[in-house]
Amino acid sequence: MNPHGEPNPQLDAYEVSFGVLSALTVVLILTLNPICLVALYRANGIQESTKVFMASLTVSDICIGLFWVLPELTRHFNGEWVLGSFLCTVWGVSLTSFSALSMFSLVLLTVDRFFAIVYSLRYPTLMTLKKAKIIVATTWSMTLTFNIIVYGIFLPNAISPRKCYVNWTTFKIFAPIVVSEIAISLVTIFILYMYILNVARQQARRIAAQNQISVELGDQNAPQRVGTKSATTVFIITMTVFICWIPSVIFTVDFSISGALPVDFSDITNLIFATNSWLNVVIYYLRNRELRQTLHELIASCFHRGF
Repeated sequence: MNPHGEPNPQLDAYEVSFGVLSALTVVLILTLNPICLVALYRANGIQESTKVFMASLTVSDICIGLFWVLPELTRHFNGEWVLGSFLCTVWGVSLTSFSALSMFSLVLLTVDRFFAIVYSLRYPTLMTLKKAKIIVATTWSMTLTFNIIVYGIFLPNAISPRKCYVNWTTFKIFAPIVVSEIAISLVTIFILYMYILNVARQQARRIAAQNQISVELGDQNAPQRVGTKSATTVFIITMTVFICWIPSVIFTVDFSISGALPVDFSDITNLIFATNSWLNVVIYYLRNRELRQTLHELIASCFHRGF
């Protein structure tokens, strides 16, 4: 409404556009990620331990859509928070927990690719399926426990006249921890990826020299180049996370310290943040041939059953 009590068409257009984009984001998250999980289960060309880490990332993305973006969507269309104080606290815990788990899953995926490429001969014993499950289960349980205690008990969300929100004054204490988690995770992934590329480059030179000798001797069993496509895929996903998360991180840090930005601006940063949860599946599809082939077979099977 403008000062004369008349509807503001620009505001209405913004509300409608934001609502449509939010609804589309929820649909994409809750459609593409479950399909990706089924495809991961059926794919034969992906190592079982790697599937566990990929599934961890995919499930965390589903939880972001289900427990964070969907409640926010109901608030947007109702104009206020109507889910009660308990679900407001659940929403706050979910926001921090599953965002952290998404980042931690990327770190685990990078570590997995590090062992697979740098220690390729020892990888089957270094990263077994049982170890991968234990690592993921430990990461999830510790992250959920920490966030339930901090954001569910000591720092629960509150309900304002319009929305569910975190106590920004108290959050100043925890903001550096949140930013540090993201920064350390991104730096760890970057360092591991650079090391992987350096090892792959050295191996490529050694293999090229061995190939030349094999050709001169007429040996047909020349060693093959070490592939780094899987590690590059994880790195691309990480950079996508960085691009999608940075507006929300900047807003959180700046607003928690100075309060200079309007709270409604968080709607836009949150939407950009949530977009990453379905972009991961698109990157998997474009970069992984086995997963892409399995998805095609799955869609074709569903299509034939439907008709």
